[in-house]
Amino acid sequence: MDIAVTPFDVESIEKLSNIGADTFIIGNENFANRLVKSFSLLDITKASEIIKKLHKKLIISCNLIIHNDDIEEVNDFLDTIKELQVDGIIFGDLGLYNLAKKKNLEHLLIYNPETLNTNYYDPIFWSKKGIKGLIISKEITLEDIQGISKNKTIEIGLIGHGHLNMFHSRRPLISNFFKYKEEEYKDYINNKNLKLVEELRNESYPVFQDEHGTHIFRAKSMESYQEIVVLGKHIDLFIIDGILKDTTYLEQILLNYQQILQSTNQETAKKISDSLQETHDSGFLYKKTVYDKY
Repeated sequence: MDIAVTPFDVESIEKLSNIGADTFIIGNENFANRLVKSFSLLDITKASEIIKKLHKKLIISCNLIIHNDDIEEVNDFLDTIKELQVDGIIFGDLGLYNLAKKKNLEHLLIYNPETLNTNYYDPIFWSKKGIKGLIISKEITLEDIQGISKNKTIEIGLIGHGHLNMFHSRRPLISNFFKYKEEEYKDYINNKNLKLVEELRNESYPVFQDEHGTHIFRAKSMESYQEIVVLGKHIDLFIIDGILKDTTYLEQILLNYQQILQSTNQETAKKISDSLQETHDSGFLYKKTVYDKY
């Protein structure tokens, strides 16, 4: 099992590699949603060179919801990716599969529709399409993950740590709210310090609006400290997503997982997990969601 992280800048890549990161996931905001930071094409090239020297892997996030006006620009971006000889391309829009296939890039594709990969037939279906792998839905249980992995025919990944996105709308909901209130809203766009508080729940949900719309996340960040050893036997890629956090947080989380994996000590894992109960939980690993695909 490789551990993937989402670096905040080119400069942090080497340190994260030394701590134990095997794979780096980066992208550009014109072609991807919910990045920890948008990397320019120049920075992506620099990152690629560093990662190759470190003998690690680079995955480009390209999970944009593609519209007709985007196709030409996405095509050009895929040409750039092809030249860099990256190790993977995360996508969610089936249009990108067709664009990549025309460039003989389908073997690099990692399908992540976020909520749809929920059964053991998903990897069987996509293996017939010749792609590299898929990311299992973040709303299914540990038991289901183990079931899916039994007969896997392509690589299986999972977002095992980080804030999980639970809502995305193309609508600019935050700016619309302030327009309705007849208040200025510019300072609230691309502001990742905002919280949405429900009237009937004692929880606050991180929310931000960017050029792709509005994104709302679960109140607590997910962690898999007590499950990482078991997951390592079933999945190929464990993703630590640093969105809404920073490099210091990413480094500490990576160190925690490496400590657990090297010792395989469940007491250590439980101690770390218990210390974070106020801000983290195990997501849906032990509870069925009402949003299962039927």
